[in-house]
Amino acid sequence: MSSDVHSSGDNEQGSLENIPAEWYDAFSHPRRVRLLAILGASRTQLSVTELTTAIVENEPFDGSTAHARRDVQTSLRHNHLPRLADHGIITWDGETGVELVAELPVARTTLTSLLELCERENCGRLLEALVHPTRLRLCTMVTDHDRPLSVETLASRLVSHDAASPSDPERATLSLYHTHLPLLADAGLLEFDPEAGVVTGHAPVPSLVQ
Repeated sequence: MSSDVHSSGDNEQGSLENIPAEWYDAFSHPRRVRLLAILGASRTQLSVTELTTAIVENEPFDGSTAHARRDVQTSLRHNHLPRLADHGIITWDGETGVELVAELPVARTTLTSLLELCERENCGRLLEALVHPTRLRLCTMVTDHDRPLSVETLASRLVSHDAASPSDPERATLSLYHTHLPLLADAGLLEFDPEAGVVTGHAPVPSLVQ
């Protein structure tokens, strides 16, 4: 299985923290990451058949190649391609080939890190937990410190620096306790003690969050 694909264009783009909102959904599923990497490397229109072949070559499958191809093509036609087209990221009408509307908005190093995450056993959970503006910011905050941080401290910093977070500390604290921190902890990206209200980071994917 190969991850030797890159973003289109010669210039390095931004980190995952700085991408347009619609790209968070695009990069939150391993098959969409591979699909976008393939399209970014091709710099041309590809058919669904060509995309299916490239993805089958880059994903682990149990069973026959024919079964894998059916699974991939069905997911592309009925999930991933319509979703990306609705976001305005690709052009595709169900019949014509697939093409990126613009080059990928991330650096090659960031795309490589995303593809490396796709190689992990629990890659779906990792991407779902991590690829979100607030949760990326949280990972940056906790990995920048060599000591535990309180949830209240994280909430205060989010309110001050993260436009995507709630505008007051109380709401931010609730969102951390009930949504963001449990997801990150469940994916193994940090340690969260809800009773003590303390968070400790693991620095799992620094090229994504720095």
